[in-house]
Amino acid sequence: MSVAALSITVTADPDSVGVVRRYVESARQTFGARVDPEVVAVLTSELVTNAVALGAGEVTVTVRTADRGRLRVEVRDHGYGMPEVAHPSPWDPDGGRGLMIVEELSETWGVQQFLPGKIVWFELGPMAVESRETMRA
Repeated sequence: MSVAALSITVTADPDSVGVVRRYVESARQTFGARVDPEVVAVLTSELVTNAVALGAGEVTVTVRTADRGRLRVEVRDHGYGMPEVAHPSPWDPDGGRGLMIVEELSETWGVQQFLPGKIVWFELGPMAVESRETMRA
């Protein structure tokens, strides 16, 4: 019997970001996904941090395998509003770079709207690991 998805629900609390990051890493290992664990951790942290910042109750994170050995991470919150990629200036101290990072490092990402709330997701494929190993050589 194979597991297709694993989920965790946490409160919208800053301490939840680390909990979710560790959970997603464990799920990645369970699935045997050959994706870069550092990239998964960064992208997960960015999406969960955004959801926690809304303070809209619980945040549910689902990790699943996708086509061609890809790993998909979905972050569902119950807040209103749709996320947009911002391009702040380098000296802007207020952040706002999270989705720009997700857009740059993921193979693909997107948003599914629910009322209230949404799921923001990203996918990484096995090439992410091979590319980083090539860069290190």
